[in-house]
Amino acid sequence: MQLQTYIKSFSSGQITIPRAFRERLSLGKEFWLRLALEENRIIAVPIDQPHPDPSYGRKLLGVKGSWFHLGSWKKMRKEIRVRIGASP
Repeated sequence: MQLQTYIKSFSSGQITIPRAFRERLSLGKEFWLRLALEENRIIAVPIDQPHPDPSYGRKLLGVKGSWFHLGSWKKMRKEIRVRIGASP
C-alpha cells in the first residue's frame, strides 16, 4: 500500500515525518535521514546512525564547562561515558 499525505513546514523550514511513515519504516524517536535533491524533489532515505569516533568523546569529557547548567552538564558527561564505553 502506498502512503501519501500533505504536510506543511514550520517557519524555520522544519517538517514532521507523519507517524504512519515512521511506523512503516520502523523509525524510532531519533533517526538520521540522507537528503538528496533530484530535479524538483527532496528525497529522504533513512540511514543507520554513524558511530562517532571514541576519541572525540574522550576529548569532550575533558572540557571544563562553566557555561553549562550543572545538571545538564552531568547528564551529558554520563551519556558520553556510556557511548564510548567508559566507566561512570
